[in-house]
Amino acid sequence: MPKRKIRFIFAVIILFTGISFRGFTQTTDLKDIQKAVSDFSAELARSVPFNSSLGLNWSDAYIGKLFPSLPPHFGVGVSFGFSTIKLPLIKTLAGYFGYDLPFNANKLFLPAYAGEARLGGIFLPFDVGFKFGYLPPVGLWGRGVNMNYFLAGGDLRYALLDKGILPKISLGIGINYMKSGISGKVGKSLNIDYDVSDSIIIDKPEVNIKWDAFSLDFKAQISQSLVIFTPYLGIAGSYAWSSAGYSVNAGITDGIGNPIDATDIKDYVSSLGLKGLDIDDSGMSSIIKNKAFSFRVFGGLSLDLVKFRLDFTGLYSFLDKNFGASVGFRFQL
Repeated sequence: MPKRKIRFIFAVIILFTGISFRGFTQTTDLKDIQKAVSDFSAELARSVPFNSSLGLNWSDAYIGKLFPSLPPHFGVGVSFGFSTIKLPLIKTLAGYFGYDLPFNANKLFLPAYAGEARLGGIFLPFDVGFKFGYLPPVGLWGRGVNMNYFLAGGDLRYALLDKGILPKISLGIGINYMKSGISGKVGKSLNIDYDVSDSIIIDKPEVNIKWDAFSLDFKAQISQSLVIFTPYLGIAGSYAWSSAGYSVNAGITDGIGNPIDATDIKDYVSSLGLKGLDIDDSGMSSIIKNKAFSFRVFGGLSLDLVKFRLDFTGLYSFLDKNFGASVGFRFQL
């Protein structure tokens, strides 16, 4: 008897007798999953560059020269903050795998931190900055939700105006890379349908929703020193090369407990004009690449305590309406 006919008969038996095969409690269509991944990737292409812009938002539009200058101008510090991304698409994608994210808001708040350093220029009025942050998978929201991220970047700013009591104005260019994700374990097996009568069984999966982006950043900033305060304002645009999707780590069999036909499943997905699926007996994943522009405004003020600065920064992304904030503390000459 043909293999597909056996699967169809088995599916009919389940439908009319209520048999639960291997304890799965949720049925999902593979087509819906792959469409959700495509939408998720397109959304994250605009959001991740904004998330990666945390760090190096120093109040001074230009810190001064390293040489020749007495004292030489440089600074080191750390910043802590958060940025948001839209939650519904992430929640939909995770839900297809039986993982119900414990959030009801429209935004997911992503915490972040970075170590920072900035050096003044040599002879010319510029400065360069570097940032780095890393968070291994840790539970941050309870109920089995883990988050991880890696952040690295740098910028170069050139002072257009740096004269006495006048405001400082600079133009800058930078690069940022961010890799992040959330994950959790699902305590039940899943039935995923594809084609007309075919299905696969995923045995209690670990679900990872992940994204990363490399972005080229252009910004302009103005700041004004006022005794012990320095308010500042800036605007920036980024072009990013990003990828986003999921990975599921679990044993996978077909609807009657046999090894899966990976080629058949991939051909089905391709026939729908969808892309990015990788599947075998030990798991499945789908990562889709995108490119996008993003624009943001940032600003705030610092409290200047002789050789130390305490920065308060707010950020807003125009295209996807996400926002963020950070607090930074640094030593600066």
